[in-house]
Amino acid sequence: MKKQLFGSVMLAFVLSLTACSGDDSSPVNDGGPDSNPDTTFEIGDTGPGGGIVFYLDADGHGYEVGNNLGLIKWEDVANLYDAKDISGLGTAIGTGEANTALIVSTIGNGNYAAKRCADHEQGGKNDWFLPSKDELVALYNHFRSHWDLDIEVNNHWSSSQGGNYTRAWNTDFSVNSATTEFNNWTFEVQKDQTLYVVPIRKF
Repeated sequence: MKKQLFGSVMLAFVLSLTACSGDDSSPVNDGGPDSNPDTTFEIGDTGPGGGIVFYLDADGHGYEVGNNLGLIKWEDVANLYDAKDISGLGTAIGTGEANTALIVSTIGNGNYAAKRCADHEQGGKNDWFLPSKDELVALYNHFRSHWDLDIEVNNHWSSSQGGNYTRAWNTDFSVNSATTEFNNWTFEVQKDQTLYVVPIRKF
């Protein structure tokens, strides 16, 4: 009886080892190019989301710009003075993603610049957002020196609110910054104006 019991235990043990050491052909999710430390990008490359890389930091991370979403209002309001006063919106590089989330949570559903960017899907990525003022300027600087983007040479919205709650910052991609004062190509515009919108994302 003891021999039979011992034999059964040993058989179960061997079977479990065989199962664990077998060939597991299930796919492995490596997180894609965003999380792969061996993937490096240069300015002008196609990014992880199928956009164009236009900005890189010292660590090799940065931003890519997605497809042009067309002409959209910053906030779709019938009366300009019904626009939301959204405090806490930043202007610096690194604030666009949080800006977009705050705008969408404040305004809600609708057809407006930040929401269209937040809903955008491209290259298997759904974490696109409306660039902040300085992120948009970085995109403009890339465009004016490379001319490799499918961007309208016209005014584009940022996710940064202006000094007055009825206004937000935009950048005019048609203006040459080398010969024009800054406030004549990046300036505040009324939120009910229809300007071009492009989404960006971090990687």
